[in-house]
Amino acid sequence: MSNLRVAFVDCLPGTVLAEQLSLARFGEIAVDRVEPAAFERYLNELAPDAELAVVYAGHTGGGRPELVEKLRANEAHAKTRAYVVGADAAGPVPSWAEALDIEDFVAAAAFEGFGLTDRVDIGLRAYHSLAQDQLYTDFYLDMTYNKIFDWFETTRWDWKEIDFASLDAGLLQEDEIDYLTEAAIIEFGTLPGAHNFLREWEGETSFSSWALMWGAEEARHSLVQARYLDRIGVKIRSKHALYKREPYPMGSTQAGTLMMNIISEARAAELYQRLAADTKEPVIKRIWKLLGRDESRHARAFYVFSQELCDGRVENQVEALKMAYVWLADRSEGLKHPAGHFYPHSTSAKGIRRIETIQAGATDAADAKVLAMVRRLAEDDSIENSRDIKRKLRSLV
Repeated sequence: MSNLRVAFVDCLPGTVLAEQLSLARFGEIAVDRVEPAAFERYLNELAPDAELAVVYAGHTGGGRPELVEKLRANEAHAKTRAYVVGADAAGPVPSWAEALDIEDFVAAAAFEGFGLTDRVDIGLRAYHSLAQDQLYTDFYLDMTYNKIFDWFETTRWDWKEIDFASLDAGLLQEDEIDYLTEAAIIEFGTLPGAHNFLREWEGETSFSSWALMWGAEEARHSLVQARYLDRIGVKIRSKHALYKREPYPMGSTQAGTLMMNIISEARAAELYQRLAADTKEPVIKRIWKLLGRDESRHARAFYVFSQELCDGRVENQVEALKMAYVWLADRSEGLKHPAGHFYPHSTSAKGIRRIETIQAGATDAADAKVLAMVRRLAEDDSIENSRDIKRKLRSLV
């Protein structure tokens, strides 16, 4: 049975509360009526697994509400939504409202009729918007998204850096046109990836905000390579993007999803860097260098969010290591980038494997960087290969 609770303290006549409870269908949510003198004890004696979602606290005006101050002094209920009921409802918002994280001021009359049901529903919605985010921070600028925003903004390349007018198609090898075509198609795979990030992180703020930046950057990768191809007379069919509009299954854990993307981004970065090193054509060399740099930045950002999830949370370390083992242990299909792994019906899947076979050395170089991140996430400097990851998993589980 759920331990989600809503408390009314020093507000609403007992008869009103009793009458309305028979009309309000709260399911397994418990509604408590608490006397003011007993409120502090009530907070301290709640069961460890109880979630105090909402407190409606009576207040007669004339200063900071003591009941809400007692609530905010108890860190275990930091996410509890607090509503002040009474005299302050109609006046200007007091200066102390933000300091005490008060959700709203409510007149007692708002609970009359079916108002109780409506008010509790609003309070629960407010609570759930915070409760779903395991990395919630009290202040917006403390979010990890804010910490990496400047870094991303100052390292993003500009379209003016690419001079298509200086393209010399005569310097291209036939297999490089093949690589370029496949890479432009492969990059369409980020579309469902962006969809899934926002679905999997629903109710969360920080990573979701960064996922929008990531998706915008990745969308440029297809576009810039398609524009290059258009300059040499090669057209990319829309069907390749449509294949990838179909969302693949969401990951079962956020830590696992982030680790999968660390690996895929690191491998893509190495692949682009090697393609750039081998080509003689200066414009595509510049493009591939920029895209390789992007993918490397993305891998590091995914790592930062992974580290945030794994710090002090063994269950998240385990999920990240499981995903690392799955991807790093099986090398039978080369790099196994998600675009090919999740879309075997797409024509790009074979193309990915063809590029990866020719650029086989990219796998080892990329995975060495991934293992360095795995060591930090697992807090174990002895991890050197997939066998070590398996050993670490056994010790944690």
